[in-house]
Amino acid sequence: MVDPRGSEGGETSESGPTRRRLLHRGTQRLEGADRQAPRRTAEWLLTEILDCDRAQLYAHSERPVPPDVAQRFGELVERRVQGEPLQHLLGYASFRGLQLQVSPDVMVPRPETETVVDRALACIENRERPRVLDVGTGSGCIALALKHERSDAVVHACDVSPDALAVARANADALQLDVQFLEADVLADEGSNGMPQDLDLLVSNPPYIPEDEADALPPVVREYDPAVALFAGDDPLRFYRALADWARALCAPDASFVFEVHAAYADGVAALLRRERLAEICTDEDLSGRPRVVWGRRP
Repeated sequence: MVDPRGSEGGETSESGPTRRRLLHRGTQRLEGADRQAPRRTAEWLLTEILDCDRAQLYAHSERPVPPDVAQRFGELVERRVQGEPLQHLLGYASFRGLQLQVSPDVMVPRPETETVVDRALACIENRERPRVLDVGTGSGCIALALKHERSDAVVHACDVSPDALAVARANADALQLDVQFLEADVLADEGSNGMPQDLDLLVSNPPYIPEDEADALPPVVREYDPAVALFAGDDPLRFYRALADWARALCAPDASFVFEVHAAYADGVAALLRRERLAEICTDEDLSGRPRVVWGRRP
């Protein structure tokens, strides 16, 4: 095993390895473990530890790194080698230009979910001070992105997990975005009690992966994202049935709803919402061309 903290052939200073050598060692270790984008990952980790940007890293590549910092870098590289998500190592993820705190208590925001925000913004484009509820907010990524891009919106968000809500509130505080967070279970009887009424938009990225697909998930998802945010049990549509009930109970007439879906069940979700007599059901594809968002409105 290559130790990313080590030195080689006099290319390190007496006070510690140079930035260049440390970066090289970390890249080698990640390449050997077949991790994606090994050099870029090593750069991210090293710039985070050194509190510098990429340009500064290379401009001062022969600067020695203190031994304790080199050790910390080596520990992070090894955690990534073992499969831990880069976002957990950094402590944050980027989503629509926002830097969001993440932890094992929340699902790491996915680029595909930005498609949900695109559609949600389009649905409230012509509404003044729209009232919005994000169900299953997790890190708060959808709710906070909507508030960031529509500062006049009145945004609420709920989640069944108190730990996830703590992360979402911390993100709202750090970004100075006024989003109201509530603890609620969309599957509970009378779960919509206490939720905001007369919504202009109900939006959600609910758990939608069937339990029998768990073994097929990448380990970085299966082992590090919280199961409560991923799995829908034996019925991949059960959360959408509950969301349809919430749409009828909480949305104002002609309000919109926007839901992220499993690509394999997009048609099933759309058919369910039509049976529930919700109107103008449409499907959007993500950047990979897969059905990702089902949306419509309450008549």
